Amino acid sequence: MEAPTPTPTPELPEDIIRDILKRLPVKSLVRFRCVSKSWHSLITSSSFIHMHLHFNQSRSLIILARYCDTLLSIGPQQQQQHQPNFNITTATATAVDGFQEAVELGFFGLVRNLPYYVKGHCDGLICVVVSDGGDGALVLWNPSIRQYKRLPLPRNFRSTREVFGLGFDSTIGDYKVVRAPSSYCQMKIKDYHPQVEVLTLGSNTWRKIPDEDTPPFCIEHFFQATNANGALYWLVAANDDPFRCEILRFDLAKEKFKVVPSPPDTFHRNVSWLGTLEGSLCAIHTQRLSYVDVWTSKDDETWTKLITIPRMPGPEASARYSDYVPLCFTSSGAVVIGIKLEGFATYHPIENKVSKLAVHGVEHWLQETVCAESLVSPYAADEPAAARQHQMRSAHTASRGLWQLILGLKHGVANYFSCSSGDPRQ
Repeated sequence: MEAPTPTPTPELPEDIIRDILKRLPVKSLVRFRCVSKSWHSLITSSSFIHMHLHFNQSRSLIILARYCDTLLSIGPQQQQQHQPNFNITTATATAVDGFQEAVELGFFGLVRNLPYYVKGHCDGLICVVVSDGGDGALVLWNPSIRQYKRLPLPRNFRSTREVFGLGFDSTIGDYKVVRAPSSYCQMKIKDYHPQVEVLTLGSNTWRKIPDEDTPPFCIEHFFQATNANGALYWLVAANDDPFRCEILRFDLAKEKFKVVPSPPDTFHRNVSWLGTLEGSLCAIHTQRLSYVDVWTSKDDETWTKLITIPRMPGPEASARYSDYVPLCFTSSGAVVIGIKLEGFATYHPIENKVSKLAVHGVEHWLQETVCAESLVSPYAADEPAAARQHQMRSAHTASRGLWQLILGLKHGVANYFSCSSGDPRQ
């Protein structure tokens, strides 16, 4: 008796494979690089990395830096199946959209028991300065793919007291690390000469910009650079009034500084926080009212009120006056808020209510950094420039073994067919 003829295994078109894979979290894609040479070629190609980054801009991680301790991460879990309930009292803590537990990030032992500061971030890459008792270390790190790269140190490097920023220059298709004048160094170091230096990852060398382009400001070393609108932003003290803050902008393409006008405010308050929400520059004034206005700008000139967040009611002074920091939007439209010395909360515009957010495993932290999950490697610029800019061709058609794996990607397939007809991100 002849054995039955096996049914041919269908093969997915290349564009369907790409469209499914781009919807998957980085953790899964890192594993799938080992499936075959064609999948490794696809997932590590610059075109796919860019497509995945663009498609998943709203999938963010909140990185919590702790003094002389490891970093923690909180963020959406893969494929959440439940919808959060916002009809709760402010006295009840809840878990929202997967932000329920902090996970310790492995950083290869670089920061354990050592002082460090996160200086900036861009496209999933984080710029960290570590004081190791020697010369110190300047590190570019992607926690999603667990890769880091030590960068060369600039001259007269002052470790964690330095000011750095990280951004992407679209005119050359490369990342830049910017060293800016430090207020701490100006106060503590004799004969300190403020200057600005730039390291382009493709060259991996520092170069000084002309003295005439050095701004007449120094920046606090514990401020992170905000990356938005093709530029880096910092808060600085005004030269004519040390109690008044101004917004300093560094154009990554032109490598020029300028002062950006602050959002309007009838109470003439200072801007106390800069950051981003959904990729746009945001600012908040000094917080002493019963609500917090979050302003946003896309052109450095016009400010629009994005949201107004009411404060949580409570008799304690900390509940009334603690600084609110909007971190990111959840998939359901809520805003995750960091509250200094208090913990976390969520604000949902539809309910117009702020509620405590239960996050297990977090007792204290020094800095919050909201970064994208991405496949961007800190070593990507080590490739020839022509290879980085070349749009690699699609991977070869999947083999029968790959098709069997595709059948196991239930969530990815479901997302593809549910989103293919009406997803605005396509």
